Amino acid sequence: MRPFIFAAVLALAAAVLPRAAAAQPDPLRDRIAAHLEATQGGNPPTTAFPRLWNVMDSLVLRELGRGHAAAEVNRTLSALPGFAGASEGDGVTVGGGTFYSELPRELPGYVLLPVRTGGEPLLMGVYNFGMNGAGRISLFAQRAGRWRKTGVVDARFAVTPYPLPLADSGLAVVTLDVFTGGDHQDGTARAWRVRGGALEPIRTLAGEMKEPRAEAVDGRVRVAFTRFPRHLSTPVLGTRIAYVTTLSSSGTGVSASTEVANPWVEVVDRYFGLARHTPARARALLATPALAGLLGSREPVAHSDGGDPAAGTGWIVLEIGGRRARVTSRRHADGRWRIASVRPETAPEPDGRTVRFRAPSEGYP
Repeated sequence: MRPFIFAAVLALAAAVLPRAAAAQPDPLRDRIAAHLEATQGGNPPTTAFPRLWNVMDSLVLRELGRGHAAAEVNRTLSALPGFAGASEGDGVTVGGGTFYSELPRELPGYVLLPVRTGGEPLLMGVYNFGMNGAGRISLFAQRAGRWRKTGVVDARFAVTPYPLPLADSGLAVVTLDVFTGGDHQDGTARAWRVRGGALEPIRTLAGEMKEPRAEAVDGRVRVAFTRFPRHLSTPVLGTRIAYVTTLSSSGTGVSASTEVANPWVEVVDRYFGLARHTPARARALLATPALAGLLGSREPVAHSDGGDPAAGTGWIVLEIGGRRARVTSRRHADGRWRIASVRPETAPEPDGRTVRFRAPSEGYP
């Protein structure tokens, strides 16, 4: 299971789950139950979740107004309808995909987290319900001796926050909201600065983000995700290009740097993007020009890949002209990755036999 986002969550969850308060007559609880019903169905109104979370905010403010600490508020939240605790999930890995009967949850469905920025203590409410329900993050601050709701971010889907301390003793928050489909996940990551009890947008990470995962480590937030190759044919659960974007403090703002996690796939995808129309540029990606004759220029089918970025080597199996080939790439002294070899690949037949596929030079174009 990935680490919880805020160090306080472990203690809060331990306090919440074993001692859930018994249900008592409560108008706000009843309103939450009614709004939960309104979110059900194939196409709930766009206002359904914001209305639900507005009542949740009211309940949190009521409990804080009674002098309850975050742990006590979380015990109340855990007794509400629709509450789900943090979970490692329940999934089965088949081939390149994991199929879940229960999705992992880094945080409980409704939780109040203590945060601090510039010496000001704040509380952050994080609310999610259902697989693709619109989540919310609310900020609460003390004003004139009373807790007030000072900031709100409504997400399109389930949302998780990750803290990012800033160099000026301020605080940024990276949010990741994720849509889950039958065979994939799509995500959006955004960075916000906490200022005056509100969340001010700093930046949004652009581009497709499949199967996104985030973690806060050593004062940074790392977001790992994948994208489909543009010039390789691959099934939904097949080979993808993997990326890691690291968000770091930069003065009063946030900087982002992105690295390719499997450059042996990216360089091959880039080669076939250039091979047909700009072959000279494509050959610059080869350790030796003769490899161009083995690869050809038509879009191949990608089957699998593997490698070690630290060791500077990796491979991808392509189907070229109806035959499979293992294309190996290596990182050179200049730091650039180049295709180093193209060799016939062996693959098991259904009856367990092994067949050797010919390379293009052995008789097919």
